[in-house]
Amino acid sequence: MTRFDELKEKFPNVIPVAELRANVSIIELAVQYGYQHLPYKGQTRPVLKHPADGDTIVIKNPTDASQQLYQRAGDFSDSGTIIDFVRNRLPTLFSVFNRPGQHEFRNITSVLYDYLSIDPEQVARNRKAVPLAPEQNAKQPFAKQLFDLRSLEKDNYLLKRNIDPKIIESPEFKGKIVTQVSYLNSSTGHAEDFLTVKAHPERKYFEFHNVAFPYYNGLTTEVMGLEVRNENLKMHAAGSDRYASVFTSNIPPKIERFVITESALDALAHKQLRSIRGDDAFNTVYFSTGGQLAPEQINTISRYISSLEKASDWKIELGFDNDPKGHRYDMLFVQQMAAPQFPTAATVAPANRLGLLLPDNEGMRTIQDALLARVELFNTNVRSEIEQVGTNDEATKKEVISQLINIGLVGKQTAIYVPETPQAMSIVSRYLLEYTGLDKRIAVEKSQNKDFCDELKMHMDTAKRFKYGILDESGNTLYNSGSAITVQRIMASLQSQNSTEGRSVTYRAVERLGDGWQKERATLEIKDGAVTKAVEHPEFKKQVSEERTERSQQIAIKQQAAQTEGNQPESTSFKLKHR
Repeated sequence: MTRFDELKEKFPNVIPVAELRANVSIIELAVQYGYQHLPYKGQTRPVLKHPADGDTIVIKNPTDASQQLYQRAGDFSDSGTIIDFVRNRLPTLFSVFNRPGQHEFRNITSVLYDYLSIDPEQVARNRKAVPLAPEQNAKQPFAKQLFDLRSLEKDNYLLKRNIDPKIIESPEFKGKIVTQVSYLNSSTGHAEDFLTVKAHPERKYFEFHNVAFPYYNGLTTEVMGLEVRNENLKMHAAGSDRYASVFTSNIPPKIERFVITESALDALAHKQLRSIRGDDAFNTVYFSTGGQLAPEQINTISRYISSLEKASDWKIELGFDNDPKGHRYDMLFVQQMAAPQFPTAATVAPANRLGLLLPDNEGMRTIQDALLARVELFNTNVRSEIEQVGTNDEATKKEVISQLINIGLVGKQTAIYVPETPQAMSIVSRYLLEYTGLDKRIAVEKSQNKDFCDELKMHMDTAKRFKYGILDESGNTLYNSGSAITVQRIMASLQSQNSTEGRSVTYRAVERLGDGWQKERATLEIKDGAVTKAVEHPEFKKQVSEERTERSQQIAIKQQAAQTEGNQPESTSFKLKHR
């Protein structure tokens, strides 16, 4: 009797997903479909590779099928349970079960039912193909009682990262950040959990006070993990659920936007930069994904957003880092959110590329054709760059060629293979949003630096160097100066220039304070060339006047010194005469 027959006797209608997971090992299914074990890559976490396309997977919890997880090497987005393993390979490895027009989950269960129906002896051979060793230090579920968590101390690590106490105590973050105390046994040199510390008060411990951000999965109010930070520490606490949980700020009464960042520090920095620029409204929910982005985290964020009361014009802002990884997260988030209108699927791709399988559905042909047209336009621009490269510069030419977005077929479905470069990935993200209509709800907002923490640091450094700045309507700095007179002169020049050209613009002159915050000192608004507002704050006028007086005094002193020097009698040189 096959395992399928046994399960059907127990569950005559539908076999529960939990039973499928417990009875079909990812390892065995992979071996059945041609994956080969790479024993030199590791024993406690087996690594398997398919010889045909090089698809390489790492198995976690290999000895327990019900808890098994996989991750494609180097690709966190292609990870999860056996359901995810099959789903992400329906168009390729399991294409024979991928029946068009049939619900995706039914296609997935068809794969699992088929494996459960094979000869038990073949199952035994598949099981023996990968010798398993118990995973050392197997992951334990997160247990809050093992950690010493306290109210956030006033003197904390966040201050060293330029985060102002006003932001920590703001409505968004008040009470959402805690101190976590770690204990190092001075005798053994090993860290011990809080329960052990309380059980042995006679032991001597070194204490380390860290900043911790609790993580939640949106299904319960229980803490599911901690992101822990300090000068020399950047980690998640043992047992933290990194696959599905996120950090979330306090919920405002009226939500106008959701901002998603890679780290909780970036969320704080984003809020502080907003406040510095004059936007201090409590209308935003912040999420942090802890330096990664997994499919279940996107589901968790979506679950939060769906359950909360929002303003009619609410938006999601993707604030992932301004680097290739951050652009990749943009693309993965957009891909998953766009699935109801335009379902794409991950497919195996060459190194340093993301494979995206486009839907084989005639009703979605318009979106697909529009997207492919944009891809081709992008490639045309890349090819023009290739033509400009000198014939002897093969290295540069090869580098530029690697920027092309390749288009191919997987069976009968069109696939695009996107280089992991900001330019290519942002093109796909932008037009997936536009052609599905999601651009009305989702926007990509990148820091001016690598991330918002770096941007905040740059702002603080600039504030130390330049007392004044001129900003545009977006809050971007156009000019910096240490002189109020210079700022006044530039504002007058901007007024003249933009009035003549008939533009509609807004400029603000700000004074930067010692702690990085700033005060508006002058405002200029022009609409269609007509000045609608031109105001200087009395304090700014006073600063200009004082600076003029100081300059006049300095000039007078220099003139007086020069005049005094000019009235001195000529000096007479002489030599002593010897008798």
